[in-house]
This record gives sequence, structure tokens and C-alpha cells, in this order.
Amino acid sequence: SDINEYLMTLYNVPVQNKSKVIVELGSGRSTLALIAAANKLEDSMVYSIDVSEGSVLRAGPSALDWFRGEKRWLFIIGDDIEIVKTWNLEIDFLFHDTSHLYEHTKQEIALWFPLVKKGGMIAMHDTNHEAGDGMGCRKALNEFLDSELGSSYVAVHLLDTKVLGMTILVKNK
Repeated sequence: SDINEYLMTLYNVPVQNKSKVIVELGSGRSTLALIAAANKLEDSMVYSIDVSEGSVLRAGPSALDWFRGEKRWLFIIGDDIEIVKTWNLEIDFLFHDTSHLYEHTKQEIALWFPLVKKGGMIAMHDTNHEAGDGMGCRKALNEFLDSELGSSYVAVHLLDTKVLGMTILVKNK
């Protein structure tokens, strides 16, 4: 999986930012890094949101059993567009890696990004990928960054060997 090149980033960013509330939209191998970060910080919690338990199995065949033993992890099954409507925690670190469909990604950005606190950070995967079905992340992110709300963030774009990219956003307003 191309996420492997970013696992250390997904560990280091929330640790260095001392993130207490870590939200993951789309689970899998990234969940390993985020749980490790929460365990390092000791007073953090990872909330992984995905449409099915099957997504967690991308981390390995016994991942779900292993993750369930983690006291700093809560798996929420459902559509993140619906779940956000009842979300009541300010977010320190948000990791976005879901459907990658343009309209869906645009909705997620509009609903989830404002819940990140000032000084909080967002990591968004596949932000340099622009070809093929389901790759609307780049377009949705660029539109967001060009908007008034997007001006509240500083963006750092990272590239991997597959040139799919990840963008780290820091909310500064």
C-alpha cells in the first residue's frame, strides 16, 4: 500500500503536536501509526471512522482483534458525513483517507476541517493523484485552499515514490 511511505509521518505529526483527539477518516495500515502515537502520548484517543470493519483488515488479517484490545482506540462504523453531524469533540489531528470521490471529499472537507482546533493539524492522503475514477482529493483540496476558510491553513505538500502525495495542513486561525 502506498500509505506505508507515510506511516512515520502519521506517527510523528500527532506526537510532535501533542494531539489528544486524533480522528481517522478511513482506516487500515494508518491506524497502526495513529494508535502508536496515542500510546506514546498516553492521554490521547484515536477515533477511526469507516463504513465497515473490513477496511481495518488492510492492516493485516488479525488487525481487528489486535486493535480491539487497544484502550486508546475507538472504531466507529458508519458514513463519516452522517457521523460528523453528532460529533462534539474538538480535533487536534485529523487524518483523511476515504473514498477519494470529488463530491464526497468536498463534503468531508466542509464538515470535518472546521472541527480542527487552532494549531491543530490535518493530514490528507492522495492529494497529488489526479487521474482515474475516485481521485477527487486534489481538486477538492485545491478548491478548499483557494477559499476564504482555506486561508486559515498553511499547507505542506509531500510526495512519495508513487507520486500520490499527502498534504499536511496546519490551522493557524
